[in-house]
Amino acid sequence: MKEFKRVTLQDVAKEAKVSYASVSAVLNGKDGKSIRVAQKTKELILECAARLGYVPNMAARKLKNGTNSLIAVFTYEQIFPVESENEYYRFFVGIQETAEKLGYDILILNNRPTEENSSRIVLADGAVMMGVNRDDKGIERLVKANYPLVFVGRREVSDVSTHWVTFDYQKVIAQMVDHLNDLCSARTLVYVESQEQEREPRKDKRRFLLEAAQSLGLEVLIVQADERNMLSLEAFGLIEQCKVVVFDRLFLLEPFERLLERKGLKLGSDIWGAVLEDDWMGSHEHWTRWSNQRLELGSLAVEYLSHLLQKETLEQLETLTPLYLVISESSAFPK
Repeated sequence: MKEFKRVTLQDVAKEAKVSYASVSAVLNGKDGKSIRVAQKTKELILECAARLGYVPNMAARKLKNGTNSLIAVFTYEQIFPVESENEYYRFFVGIQETAEKLGYDILILNNRPTEENSSRIVLADGAVMMGVNRDDKGIERLVKANYPLVFVGRREVSDVSTHWVTFDYQKVIAQMVDHLNDLCSARTLVYVESQEQEREPRKDKRRFLLEAAQSLGLEVLIVQADERNMLSLEAFGLIEQCKVVVFDRLFLLEPFERLLERKGLKLGSDIWGAVLEDDWMGSHEHWTRWSNQRLELGSLAVEYLSHLLQKETLEQLETLTPLYLVISESSAFPK
């Protein structure tokens, strides 16, 4: 596969048909100091640099000074997850800790890399991307340029092959459904999805849930919460009949619990349930879920990126982070 090729000072000099020294003086801020460059030549150099997509190679400068390489950590979310309450925070902590351990400095970026500002991300040797929001055209440009890029979570982009690491959803969901199987006296459970955009994690969790249920002879009824994360009376009626419910996202739980309270029903005795997520908020310990391994997945993303940067083989490289089932009150067996 063709390697990512950064535009160099030599490329700009060749395009502008001027000397390397002139280009270096203009683009490295030395014009007027050790070297004088005519105004028209300076304008030509700047125009050629912009047209070719030249950006300063910050990582190379650091290496020249004897310091570490540089990787970018990028998210399409509006706010970078530096607060512990953010659901992406522990991913970032894992990325940060492992980058430091492997000797990389970090360039932090957020918002989408459009054609106008995509040069920011290639200041780094490679990048780790977090979050479900994305700009597929921007990603496609980077991938087609063979820029080393690893996603936290499975991400598929049309017409290009992406690198990603993700959770081992299949194994833990199979364990969860096996646990719920003994509670499904009606041989049916209800699966409640939010109104979020259809992305790979959502598709994967639904597929693995359906496969696990089918293997045990269970029927799955899929319903969707409304824009306020509330269930319709019809959907709640199905849950009352089946007695077992699984939610795809953590934020659906509190509205459901309020509805249970109004109906005079108790979670863990009248209705049993689980959620296909970890308790990253630390406020839903009474729900059956899986363990929080976000730090580990962020760490794995950097290890994978490091292999790309070192041009090491990826064949035996692990891409899945294990998850562990946490059984709690919401699905405790009836006494």
